Amino acid sequence: MLELTTEQVAALAEIDAKRFVDGVRVDLCRDDPKLADDPALPSRLWKAFKAARVLGIERDENLVAFLRIEAYAPSFYEQPGTRAWLTRPGRSADERFHDYLRVVRWKIEHPEFQGGLNNGGARGSVVRGSSGSTWSGLGARWRSFIGRGGGGGNG
Repeated sequence: MLELTTEQVAALAEIDAKRFVDGVRVDLCRDDPKLADDPALPSRLWKAFKAARVLGIERDENLVAFLRIEAYAPSFYEQPGTRAWLTRPGRSADERFHDYLRVVRWKIEHPEFQGGLNNGGARGSVVRGSSGSTWSGLGARWRSFIGRGGGGGNG
C-alpha cells in the first residue's frame, strides 16, 4: 500500500485546488471573454481562493461564487463591511457567505431600495458583457455598489 507523507498529501491538495481555480477561470473567460485580457486574473483568483479557505468556506458552489465575484470586484472580501459579515459568529462560513451572496443579489435586483429611483427609473443599469452573463452584470453592479469604478485591474 502506498503511504504518503503529510507534505505529499498537502502538495496533492494544492495541485487539486489550483486545478479547481483554473477550471473556474476557464469558465469565467468562456462566459465573459473580456476577463481573458486581465493578466492578473489567475493570481487574483488564487489569492481569493486561499482567502475563502481561511474564512472557512468549503462548499464548491460557494467557492465558485466567491471566485466569480473576485473576477469582477477585485479583493471584495477585504472590504471592512464584507469582512465583518463573513466573519461574524454564530453560523458556518458557508452559511454566512450564502447569506451574503443572497443579500448582494437582492440589492442588485432591487436598486430602488437603495435610493436609486430617479424620475421613475432605477438609477444606473446593470451593464452586461457580450455574453449577457448574469455574473458580468453582477460584477458591474457590485463594483458600483462597493464604490469602485469599472476600470479593471486590481483596482
